[in-house]
Amino acid sequence: MKKISLILFFIILCSVSVSAQQLRVRVFSQQKIKQTSFVPSFGRYSVEIDGNLTRLSRTSNVKLSALNGKVEIRINDSVFANSEKVTFKSEGIKSFFRLKPITPEIAERRYDDALEVSVNNNGNLVLINIVEQENYIAGVVQSETWGATKNIDFFKVQAICCRNYLFRNMNKHSKDGYHLCDDVHCQAYKTRANQAEVTEGAYKSRGEIIVDENGELIETLFHSNSGGQTANASDVWGKDIPYLRAVVDSFSIGCKNYTWEKYIKQKAWFNYFKAKGINVKEESVKQELLHFSQQEGRKKDILGIPLTTIRKDFGLKSTYFDIQEWGGEVKLNGKGYGHGVGMSQEGAIKMCEDGYEYWQVIEHYFKGATVKKMDSELK
Repeated sequence: MKKISLILFFIILCSVSVSAQQLRVRVFSQQKIKQTSFVPSFGRYSVEIDGNLTRLSRTSNVKLSALNGKVEIRINDSVFANSEKVTFKSEGIKSFFRLKPITPEIAERRYDDALEVSVNNNGNLVLINIVEQENYIAGVVQSETWGATKNIDFFKVQAICCRNYLFRNMNKHSKDGYHLCDDVHCQAYKTRANQAEVTEGAYKSRGEIIVDENGELIETLFHSNSGGQTANASDVWGKDIPYLRAVVDSFSIGCKNYTWEKYIKQKAWFNYFKAKGINVKEESVKQELLHFSQQEGRKKDILGIPLTTIRKDFGLKSTYFDIQEWGGEVKLNGKGYGHGVGMSQEGAIKMCEDGYEYWQVIEHYFKGATVKKMDSELK
């Protein structure tokens, strides 16, 4: 593959300000955690407090609590220390730990590498996973796909998309003291990778990114299923992006989220448009509202009302649907799941399972874009 230009590489390198490609990712970022347990699951861990290291045993029962603006750490039910910051450092190449919030009670998660704990001004624990870049990418891919396939090429595709997002948004939370959070505000990061194929896909695509015709990192948007045709970014968000234009996507046809249905009372349907200023008594308007069709391709509105607005207001799976009169109701015969822009995950899986190379999948969904290898691994 062609190598990325020195200029682009320099930009990426400068955006990554941490050593050894470690990222700071806040986990449980949307929850107000007062107390959590920490359990070393694999490898050895030491706890660092005020520059002093104490090795933990694999049977150590560690509880962390926010108390009077500091972190109280208990080991095997005995108070070990109170400190403004506690760091659990891993030893060895592969180590991971378990976090189980106690207050409030939340399902356990597992993460790779290290953990830093402090208390914010609201009296809640701030949990920051200090994680190697490729481990983070593998965790994001696992969180976004959850066993959808065992095809390694698909996980390469997803990993490269995640890597692009990472480099484009590296300092999204820099003012907060970390790089990214674990929520969809950044990228979903709810676990370490626990599927061998996911980890292999992430590491085999190491250093690969996607650039547009000008050599700039693209925005790698994706959704569950396109319904057979992806959407123009301009129709969804009002911004024309050359590599995010509609493409015919036969690979999504017949997949799990290809079709959907929804029934809405005619009265509610007409009243909705009436409230938007549409004269629903006009016969031509009534016919459009009862027989709207996208059989000839995706549209962006019904009678001037954006389909994105209609989707949000009625909780629809996508904006790609036809309307059929159905007694006292309207039946929406829908296709696809998600905003429809960029890559269809189910379509990408089908392409990979049909034997397409991972870079062919990317170039199919992101028109004019190219997969490139950086000049050097970021170490």
